[in-house]
Amino acid sequence: MPVFKAMNKVYQKGSDFRNLVLYAANGKTGGENVCGAQGLLLGDADSMYSQMEEVKKYFRKEDKRQVLHYVLSFSREEMKYIGTGEALEIGYRVAGYFFTGWQTVFWVHDDTDNLHIHFIVNTTSYENGRAYGIGPGGLEEMKGYAYILVWNCYAASLPEEERREAVLRKIGTVAEK
Repeated sequence: MPVFKAMNKVYQKGSDFRNLVLYAANGKTGGENVCGAQGLLLGDADSMYSQMEEVKKYFRKEDKRQVLHYVLSFSREEMKYIGTGEALEIGYRVAGYFFTGWQTVFWVHDDTDNLHIHFIVNTTSYENGRAYGIGPGGLEEMKGYAYILVWNCYAASLPEEERREAVLRKIGTVAEK
């Protein structure tokens, strides 16, 4: 089962914000990681940070929490059918579902034992300057959505006959063997 967690560090200073973006871009090994973005142009870490910073300046929201940081990680079992490409697609789906209207960059890291994705979300909407908030139960909803995306990757990796059976089992119309 995937693990989706909110990193509770408060990135209040611009330097904290920039350092987080640089870490997510380069990982522990300093290598380039696969990246996706929503609400800004893809580029190097500094250019994406600058785009997010400009939104903060435009709406004069430079004084409080600058970004939110989430990590979605996959188990070794899930890594049998989820590779970097599938993880990037999951990143785009999560960003599109939960962070529409907020600049989001995400990097897929494969430099540790577990494949994982770092999501960095600008807390200020580029549309209207509103602050991002997920509300009560929001993190649980994110976890549930991630589980569904991972399960779909699993089902897609199966041969047709096994896939149909797995789907029917999942929805409860076929008894387990």
